Amino acid sequence: MASRALRFRLHVLGAIAFAAYGALALMSYAQAPVLWPAVTSPNATAFFERLGKDFPVVGLARLFADNTAVIVAYAIPLGVASVAALLALWMLIRRGAPPDPGTVRLLFRWSIAFAAVSALGFPVFTQDFWLSAVWGRMIASGENPYHALFTPDALTGLPLDHFPMLMSWGPLWGVVSGAVMALAGSSVLAAAILLKSILAAAWIGALVLVVRITERAAAGQSALAVAVFGWTPLGVTQTLLEAHNDIAMASLALLWLALLLRGRIMAPLALAASVLCKYAMAPLFLVDALYALRRERRSWRDYARRMIAPALLVIAGVALFYRSPEFFDGVRLVSTWHFLRPIDGVEAIEDYLGIGLLPLRAAVLALFPAVAGYCTVVLVRRPTAETLAKAALAMMCAIVFSAASHVWPWYLVWVLAPAALVPAWWLSRFTVGAAVMAPFMVALWWVPALDNGEGVGALAMYAGAAVWMLVTRGAGASGASLTHGQIPGGASDARPGQAHPALPPANRTES
Repeated sequence: MASRALRFRLHVLGAIAFAAYGALALMSYAQAPVLWPAVTSPNATAFFERLGKDFPVVGLARLFADNTAVIVAYAIPLGVASVAALLALWMLIRRGAPPDPGTVRLLFRWSIAFAAVSALGFPVFTQDFWLSAVWGRMIASGENPYHALFTPDALTGLPLDHFPMLMSWGPLWGVVSGAVMALAGSSVLAAAILLKSILAAAWIGALVLVVRITERAAAGQSALAVAVFGWTPLGVTQTLLEAHNDIAMASLALLWLALLLRGRIMAPLALAASVLCKYAMAPLFLVDALYALRRERRSWRDYARRMIAPALLVIAGVALFYRSPEFFDGVRLVSTWHFLRPIDGVEAIEDYLGIGLLPLRAAVLALFPAVAGYCTVVLVRRPTAETLAKAALAMMCAIVFSAASHVWPWYLVWVLAPAALVPAWWLSRFTVGAAVMAPFMVALWWVPALDNGEGVGALAMYAGAAVWMLVTRGAGASGASLTHGQIPGGASDARPGQAHPALPPANRTES
């Protein structure tokens, strides 16, 4: 397939996906008013009544008879965007010659277009976006949301009907939310614009970092990396349409990876900032230490000095709000929820067969930690850009798929960016498959007929991920692997403070 023909087909797919995202954004203002009043949400109902006076599109809610109609109307354009993304990935994986730089620019520009139109939508299926607003409002008024529950007065004007709970996100996001609400005052519109602008900046920054990390790697690497991160619908739908703040943590973790590959001593600071957004990224400090000690040949004493600034940043961030161990009660609360884990898929099989499958349960539970352990050992023995990216991805997959008590669809944002850096690897392909399936899982919580169907949903999600992993086996044959050439700023050696050297030859036998 010639580059011009490939670009034409990608343009067609991009236009189709853009139209689908536009439909999702437009319908969101009519879908949310149907869902939330159905679950006794007086604040959301009053908000939509006010909104409907200024924006007639809200009146289209009468087109949706119930929750099931909303889910079907959501799934159709989401399915169109997903098929367009999978076809684009398939073309890039299976083509014989590497895409030219024009293809990378095309994929990048369409990704920005997807983000721009998605950012115009209204959060439909969760009210997490407005939790940032209410907790930020408390911080701006001098209250501590880690130790005080929000009151009805704090919800004034917000479409939020969440039960009162302590803040479960990290203190850095608390500071950001507080600053936003101090600027926005009582204006819900201003708060929404500011918060979405921050999320959009984080998402675009992550996309730029994906390109920067891969631009001098194997031929075709940037094209496939941009397609994985920028075209997989989960990224823009969960970050910009549904407006979950997980991208703040993920983009800072990606910045850490980019700085680490360049040999910059500021890398752990970026990782510390990521942890202060959400604590899940903390295990990546092990990867940071192993890479610095092995690849950069730092001594333990030198590395300890390097960690002083990140440690102080974390201590200072936590000290802003910490008053007692109650500080972590929000995290402990959400850790009691259990659903959509791989092991839940095994439980669905057990329920269907009527027998226990302890060996399978143990194998599924141990799989991702075992891969993370193996990749960590490989990183110690052969510290390269590829093994670093794989170790980071494997560590995060172990957290999301094994350690986390539940897997919200937007948690897949955590692993999508590192998967884009090594897209030919089997775990990356599995991650992409799961990310394609995950947004459809919202039906589990909104369609009455699917009540208590999380196990079947988990089975479908991870089975779909496995299918994509298998059908794209041999993707490395396209040369799209972070194992050739140089990363930006490549140097001739790996002394401390210098960038990563030329990368080793690809392993063509790896699936």
